[in-house]
Amino acid sequence: MTDLEKEIPSDKNNNEEVKKAGRGFIVITIAKLWFMVTGASIQLGLPILFSSAEDFGIFKIVTEAVSLVNMVVIAGTLQSVSKLVSEKPERANKLLNLALKFQFFVGVPIALAYVFLSPQIAGFFNDPSLSDLIRLSGFIVLSYAFYAVFVGYLNGRKMFVRQAMLDICFATLKAVGILGAVVIGLGVAGAVSGFVGAAIMIVVISGLWTLKISKHETADEELQSGTGKRLLSYFITVMLYTFALNALMRSDLFALKKIVGVVPIGFEGWDFLFKTISDKFAGLYGAVLNVARIPFQAVIAVTFVIFPMISASTFAEDHQATQRYIVSTLRYCLLLITSVAFLLILNADSIIAGLYSAEYQAASGALAILSISIIFFALLFVTTTMIIGAGRPIAAVIIMSISFSLSAVLNWLFVGDMHALVSKFTSVDLSFFATPKATSAQSAVAHALDMSQRGAEITSTYLAAAPTYMQAAANATLIAMGTGCLLSLAYLWYSFKAVPPFKTLLRIVVVFGLLIGIDMIIPTPLSWLQAHGKMVFLGIVAVKMAVMGICYLISMWVLREFSADDISKVKAILSRKKKKA
Repeated sequence: MTDLEKEIPSDKNNNEEVKKAGRGFIVITIAKLWFMVTGASIQLGLPILFSSAEDFGIFKIVTEAVSLVNMVVIAGTLQSVSKLVSEKPERANKLLNLALKFQFFVGVPIALAYVFLSPQIAGFFNDPSLSDLIRLSGFIVLSYAFYAVFVGYLNGRKMFVRQAMLDICFATLKAVGILGAVVIGLGVAGAVSGFVGAAIMIVVISGLWTLKISKHETADEELQSGTGKRLLSYFITVMLYTFALNALMRSDLFALKKIVGVVPIGFEGWDFLFKTISDKFAGLYGAVLNVARIPFQAVIAVTFVIFPMISASTFAEDHQATQRYIVSTLRYCLLLITSVAFLLILNADSIIAGLYSAEYQAASGALAILSISIIFFALLFVTTTMIIGAGRPIAAVIIMSISFSLSAVLNWLFVGDMHALVSKFTSVDLSFFATPKATSAQSAVAHALDMSQRGAEITSTYLAAAPTYMQAAANATLIAMGTGCLLSLAYLWYSFKAVPPFKTLLRIVVVFGLLIGIDMIIPTPLSWLQAHGKMVFLGIVAVKMAVMGICYLISMWVLREFSADDISKVKAILSRKKKKA
């Protein structure tokens, strides 16, 4: 994010820096928008292409588990390489070579450990059948380890266009690989294989391209002594932070899958039934989790641009510039995230009904709660990224670890209590569960039919409680993410005296009240779905959300959140003509 709160500098170098950062934000935003489009095609397409929510739940658990490790490796590597390269671009090539060698001692062992520990990971979810798919997904970890080095190099050199092109290429390969495999009938295993294939292809493409770029760089200063040790130290710290961040994003889904898969006392022998129920819950919750995360994608581009700028300003001990970057970034992130999140909060039921089959409606209440929590999470992500960029990664690790720990504990308590409560008050007669000695073929068949009926009753009991299960998980996540956000804002104020944009926040609250009024005036009852069909209903919902989005922008303009100064700075960013000194 550029220094948009400051008057456009007349100095030529500063003006070009504004343009470069602004264009970087734009191109990376475009790449992230494409990522959102392809990601939506995967997450919305798979529930339709798969034969059941259980299949989608299996895919979701496997990919979220590997993503937890992937993001640790890719973020730790990318930010470490980007920070060191941005500080001294003259030694970029040497750092690139060092980082590639470094991954053979860090990235490769992590990938191998993930593969060999696949049975234990599957056991954590109370589902040994996941082991083979988890093992296969380990190749994604290996590919990401080296892909992150190349992207970090480009980001540190502020080659945002090239970075965006790689992101677009990878998003496309991933969507084609996953959806294509399912379309031709390869099922969940095919979808995971498509993900693996895309990861391998992108690391080859990015490697060849980045190494070609680096050969044309003439400046190649020698590394200072201790650079390798600093890279390792920074990498480990960022890995710890990224693990906590991604665990925070997934703790509710993992807790839901693990806890619901536990067979309650008295239900012994029904393991397969609770596995199926937990797969379904994971599919339902995972689907709305994807929708809730859409606003978060809007701020990822901000971090890619602000990270090297914060890093450079703090390295140069320019405290005033750092403070301006922080305040400006918080303001624009608030506007970006709320402009989308508010629409999801107020239209959760309609969105789920229009996108998915009727069984997914059980998670619509959770979507509204998660859409609120994602506002806090996006701000937490951006603020801790700035803290890391300022050279204080330990603080970011502590803040994110507190948030993750709180989420894990609360999810365990909330979802666990719900599972115990439903199991305790089930109306199914447990005396039928014991398998008697069959006295005749007829009695054996009768018992089998009776057990099948009892199984259906158990399933219906838990599915009826599905909305409450998922809202419990979402509430735990909301509390944890809100706490982490407040802690990170407090740290920025304490360290840099960067005060959050309270006027912007007040205007956002006022506009949210206006949007609530519009939602009441323009309802979209679910009865319209049966009356008009999915496509027409989705069109109505889309028009309503578009109207609400326009009202959001107009209201912000009327409340003077957007000024002529903002417009002039946007024009400066988009302008291709260099101002004369």
